Amino acid sequence: MMVFVLFTALMALYAAYSANIVVLLQAPSNSIRTLSQLANAKITLAALDVDYNHFVFQLFKDPVHQLVYKRIDPEKGKKHFYDFNEGVERVRQGLFAFHAIVEPVYLRIEQTFLETEKCDLMEVDYLNSFDASVPVRKGSPYLELFRVVFKQLRESGIQTAVSKRLQVSKPHCSSKMSSFSSVGLMDMKPVLIFMLYGICLSVAIAVAEIVVFHLKKQRNFNLVKMNRPNLA
Repeated sequence: MMVFVLFTALMALYAAYSANIVVLLQAPSNSIRTLSQLANAKITLAALDVDYNHFVFQLFKDPVHQLVYKRIDPEKGKKHFYDFNEGVERVRQGLFAFHAIVEPVYLRIEQTFLETEKCDLMEVDYLNSFDASVPVRKGSPYLELFRVVFKQLRESGIQTAVSKRLQVSKPHCSSKMSSFSSVGLMDMKPVLIFMLYGICLSVAIAVAEIVVFHLKKQRNFNLVKMNRPNLA
């Protein structure tokens, strides 16, 4: 009875552990939110192969932007500049970051991605962009005019309508769970090595127990033999 209860408890524990692993594999990742996290992430960083991108990356001199630039355009090795369709397709395959204007990328994603694949998308601002504004000289008589006109555009809905027509919003994730991510042997390498160490340790312990058992058995046999009275 005790063995049955122990077996049932172990099977329940195994089922719960397996379910937890599946949930972790299906859950969207939020590990990359900032540019520094992206720069140090173990994924491929790439950019759209257009002329201005080669100059944009050289504008920033801080270490984080420079690290991203060196990973995209290394001095030695393959440069990671791709055309538009190939870059978006590599994003769909995973472990790939693609620097480009977001509107056409989002439009392409809406056309090619599955609904579950949209849950894995994460956007990081590289250029530290800001909303466009109209510069006005201090004390200008047009300041109040601009304020009234911009307020009318916003309240009438014209600004929102133009923004929706010209800008493509981030694809909506219709499911809370992302698509199932398969795990290859290379991804399981640390676990397999750990299991191999465990097997070797188990075999070593088993051999040691057998040796100790036989040594104790031989010792007890010798003691009994020594204490046995000699017959004339």
